[in-house]
Amino acid sequence: MSQNNAALDAQIDPGLVQQAMELIAPARRIALLAHEHPDGDCIGSALGLAHILAALGKTCIPACADPPPRNLAFLPGIETVVQDLGDENFDLVIALDAGELRRFGSLYERHQTFLEHARILNIDHHISSDGCGQVNIIDPSAAATAEVLVLLQQQAHLPLPREAALCLLTGLITDTSSFQFTNTTPRALEVAAELLRHGVITETVVQPVYRERSLAQARLQAAIIDNARTSCDGRLIWSWATNETLDQAGATAEMDDNSSGMLRDIAGVQIAAFFKSYDTPDVTRLSLRCAAPYNAAELCQRLSNGIGGGHARAAGATFNRPLAETMPFVIAELEKELQKAH
Repeated sequence: MSQNNAALDAQIDPGLVQQAMELIAPARRIALLAHEHPDGDCIGSALGLAHILAALGKTCIPACADPPPRNLAFLPGIETVVQDLGDENFDLVIALDAGELRRFGSLYERHQTFLEHARILNIDHHISSDGCGQVNIIDPSAAATAEVLVLLQQQAHLPLPREAALCLLTGLITDTSSFQFTNTTPRALEVAAELLRHGVITETVVQPVYRERSLAQARLQAAIIDNARTSCDGRLIWSWATNETLDQAGATAEMDDNSSGMLRDIAGVQIAAFFKSYDTPDVTRLSLRCAAPYNAAELCQRLSNGIGGGHARAAGATFNRPLAETMPFVIAELEKELQKAH
């Protein structure tokens, strides 16, 4: 075993690894849950773990309330992701990239009784996670849930097929924005190196996720920039999108991915907020990006009364109120936050 591998196989509490394997070992049919409004980490983690467990002879069903984004179509096994748990015939549920059952959206709503009584292994990396399983492996120091899964794979000496490595690398790349975010640690890069040793190529992920875009998505991004407003001398920026925005661009909802990141990249911005309200007029979703010392996870949790969370630099929240009410409220609170520092 290489020195890097030796470091990676001792990162999780051994007791938690043992408890996790005690849940996995007897299970024959396993549901792997990715959170609603999926991203590269939750889908990559679900598919990556499915490939690992399939190599052990397990039947795995990756499930997500919403269809995976089209730019993840290259992932092996993407066609196996379902939007419902069917007859609920599972020995084990592994909940990924979220620590609260409500984050699994309509999957939880339709299968609430089953999920609240099921055996659940929860694997996550969000600092705001409470844990929703009998066993919870939550590591906020990890850049992505995919990173935690590689650590579990290394420590439990599980197989790592090339298909799994590609899926897990996707999770790591998308949650670090190609290793540009401050959550990119030496360990995250060591995990990426381990995945590359299994024959995957970063270009396979980067090209469809970060470089290619349809004309409709480019038009949507232009509309979001056109809607943008600033205050606090340009340190705060915000924008929004509605069904009308999508229709005018000829776009779909999934094409708004990383809109808050796009706004955050504008020079001088310290807090970027992107609001969206599509099919449900009384529900508004917020995506927040913050520079230090501002904490996006804390702000999202506080402003949404707990219906939000994430990471210090990137987080999200849901508000059960229309966009016209949510946006002025949140902007006023963010302005107060920025004014504290001056």
